[in-house]
Amino acid sequence: MFFEISKIKNQNYPNNYELKNGIIFNCDLGWQRIEYKHYVIFFKGYILDNLKDEEFYESIVTDPTPKFQGNFFCIIADETITVTNDKNRGSPLQYVQNQKITNLEQDLTPAWSDKYLTIDPLLTVTEHHFSPYTSSYENIDYDSALDQVDKILCDSFETFLSKNNKPLKVFLSGGIDTLTMYSYIKKFTTNFELVDYEYKKFTHFYRKNWDTKIRKYWGYNQIHSWGDVPAVLLTGGCGDEFFLRGPAMLSVLAEHHQIDTLALLEQHTDCYHRHYLLLEKNSKYFRNTNPDVDTSSKKNTIDHILNNLINDHQHWHIDETICFTPFKNIAIPGIMLNLPKQNVIEQLLDAQFNKDLIIRNNPDDLRFLSTSKNLIRFENLIGIKDGM
Repeated sequence: MFFEISKIKNQNYPNNYELKNGIIFNCDLGWQRIEYKHYVIFFKGYILDNLKDEEFYESIVTDPTPKFQGNFFCIIADETITVTNDKNRGSPLQYVQNQKITNLEQDLTPAWSDKYLTIDPLLTVTEHHFSPYTSSYENIDYDSALDQVDKILCDSFETFLSKNNKPLKVFLSGGIDTLTMYSYIKKFTTNFELVDYEYKKFTHFYRKNWDTKIRKYWGYNQIHSWGDVPAVLLTGGCGDEFFLRGPAMLSVLAEHHQIDTLALLEQHTDCYHRHYLLLEKNSKYFRNTNPDVDTSSKKNTIDHILNNLINDHQHWHIDETICFTPFKNIAIPGIMLNLPKQNVIEQLLDAQFNKDLIIRNNPDDLRFLSTSKNLIRFENLIGIKDGM
């Protein structure tokens, strides 16, 4: 889902489409080109709303404000060009005024995830603001939160699978997020390959951009890619963050609830997150207060966390490999941020919310979970194929 809109044909991309006014749309493999009315539309990714293609095209050319769930970019070309996406965009977006718009390069002017863009024939970029989420500050009990998140995930899997015609690939690391994902995919289909290898096909796009650009996005050092062969990789992307286990935002939530995280970790020596959260790069968040937010206010705490999460991008589609990221839904943390303090502690220590989602699907799957986050012991996965 990488692209650049500029005045030049950038040979680092395998596809270079000339639009009106001499503007070039450069992109990796896997984009669809659609002619609709007097527009040319480029689309890559997937939509999790139940509507026909024609309904989607009509909707976005009428009003390109992001409003659909999924993980996609959509480029609408006419005299002007519109860059729009799903409701919580899966990748960063940056530009240099009158030169280019891209999601491959870094250190340019960022368009935050509450913006979509229009571009005139001189490549002048205009940002348009929208609200990518709705905040709630009402307390919720644990079972209700589980019900709501479970429904979000079930609906996402069911809708995606109803539209997908590409081979499904599932890779398990032994961690809680890929295991949560695995427990859900089995509810709906057994027609997937359980990947027990690491694979990255170096296409034209990879070769031209790997060292200087792609590898700077940490996610691409970890995920698979089948290059020019269409495939869907089911991933745990956004799991740490959107299930409120990422250290930076977790520290804000812990401060709001007056939780002494480091003291708890010392008491619970066998908890899933202990080793990970005590790493220097992570424990620093819990040793210091968060001066950027008034954590005594629940509203300020929730708004701060959601605003950061909506701009926390993991990885996105590359060439013909589509990444299905069911946890990339800002409604999930929106629900969990209203849980009682005790449930926050249980998630902080042991990823209990995730475990309880897995238990709803198949309690026996928990035997495949590593004892400690990011302490990958593949022996836990022995017999996983028999567990399907």
